[in-house]
Amino acid sequence: MEAAQPNSSSERPPVAAWIPRPRRYLAALFAMLMSATIFEGYDITIFHLATPEIAKTFHLADPAIGLMATVVRFGGMMSFFVVILADRYGRKPIISVTVLCYTVLTLFTALSTGVWSLTLCQSSAQIFLAAEFGVAVTMISEEFPDARRGRAIAALHMVAFLGVLAAALTYAIMAESRWGWRGMYMLGIAPLVMVFFLRRGLRETARFNALERERIAAGRARAEFWTAIRNTLTPFAGPYRSRLLIMAGLWNSIGLIGGPTVTYFPLFAKRDHHWKSHQISTAIIIAYAMGTIGSMLSGFLMDRLGRKFTTCFFYLMSGAAMYLLFTSDSHRGILAGEVLTMFAYQAARTATSALSTELFPTAIRATGYNLCVQVIGQICWMLSPVVIGLLSAPLGGLGNAASIFAAGPILGVVLIVWFVPETRGRTLEELSPGVEEPPITTE
Repeated sequence: MEAAQPNSSSERPPVAAWIPRPRRYLAALFAMLMSATIFEGYDITIFHLATPEIAKTFHLADPAIGLMATVVRFGGMMSFFVVILADRYGRKPIISVTVLCYTVLTLFTALSTGVWSLTLCQSSAQIFLAAEFGVAVTMISEEFPDARRGRAIAALHMVAFLGVLAAALTYAIMAESRWGWRGMYMLGIAPLVMVFFLRRGLRETARFNALERERIAAGRARAEFWTAIRNTLTPFAGPYRSRLLIMAGLWNSIGLIGGPTVTYFPLFAKRDHHWKSHQISTAIIIAYAMGTIGSMLSGFLMDRLGRKFTTCFFYLMSGAAMYLLFTSDSHRGILAGEVLTMFAYQAARTATSALSTELFPTAIRATGYNLCVQVIGQICWMLSPVVIGLLSAPLGGLGNAASIFAAGPILGVVLIVWFVPETRGRTLEELSPGVEEPPITTE
C-alpha cells in the first residue's frame, strides 16, 4: 500500500516550463549552499560537545540538561514561520536573511550570562539555522536534474562533516582553556559573515521562477501577506495531508536516534565512563567521518536501488547501533556504537530528506519540507532528551534510559513499507501533480 496520490494528471493545470541550469552554475550553487550544512554541523556539535562544560558552569543535573536541549531544539521547530516565506517571496531572499540573523544570535550565545540567556539565544539561533538548511535542501532539489537529485542532496548532507570536524578540533583546544565553550561560539562568527557576502551570486531557482511566470500569465495576484499566512496550511488539509503525516512520522522515528545520541553521547562518555576531552573529540571526528561515508553511500543506493530500500536498511542499522552505544561499558564498545550510529543515522537522514523534498510540489515544497522535517517531525527529537533526563535515575543510569529509544526506527520502517511511494527516476512534477499553482487565495 502506498500513500494516496494527489489529483490525477488529467486534472492538472498547465505547468510553466522549467529551464534546466548549466552544470557550471549547479557547481557554484552547491558551493554557496554547502555552508548551510557546515554551520548546522558546527553549531549542533559544539552545543552538545560542550554539554559537560555548560553543565559544570551552571551546575546542571540530568533533568535540567535535558530540558535545556529540548528548549534549544524547539527553536528549530519555530523555523516554520521563516521557511513559509520562501514559498511566497522566493528561496534566495529568505536564505540570505537567515545567515545574517544566525550570525548575530551566535555572538549573543557566546556573550550569554546565564543558563536561560544561553538557552534563549541558542533556541533563537536554531530558528534561522534550521530555516537556512531547509531552504538550501529545497533549492538543491529544485535545481538539480532528476537523475542526480538523490546524490546532490546526499552530498549536501555530507559536507556537514566539515562543520563537525571544525567543532571537534575547536573543542579539543578550547574545552580546557580559559575561553571554554564561549570561545567555540566566538570562533563560529567569522565564516558566517564571509559567506553572507559570497552568496550575492545566488539566483532564484528556475522552478520557482517558472511558477511565478505562470501566476503572472494567469493574472493571479499574490495574496495579501496575512491572508497568505493564514492559508499556509490549506494544501496540507487536502491531497498532501497524508504525505505530510507520513513523512513527519519518519522524521520522528529517526529523531529517537538523533536526539539521544547527539545530546547525551559526550556526557555519557565523559561523566559516566571518564573519557577525556580529546577522546570525545576523536570519537566525534571518526563518527562523523563515517557519517559522511554513510550519506554518500545512501545517495548512491537511492539512485541505484531506490529510496524505500535504502531508507529501511539504514533505519534498522541506526537502531541496532544506538542500542550498542548506550549498553556498552568498554571504551571500544562505546566508540564502535557511536561510529556505527552516526554512519547509519546520517545515511537515514539523507534518504529521508530526499523523500521530503520530492513528495511536495514547487508551490508548497519549502513549507512541506519544513513542516515534516523541522516542525512536526522534530517532536520526538525535541522531547526525547528531557524524557531521558527524567528517566535516568529511575532506570539506573543515562545509558539504560537512552537505549530504550533505539526501537524508534522500527515504526519508520513500517511506514516506509506500507505507505511511501518509490520516487527513484521520476520527475518532481510526476511525483507531485495537481497543486502546481499557488494554493493561497485572497478570499
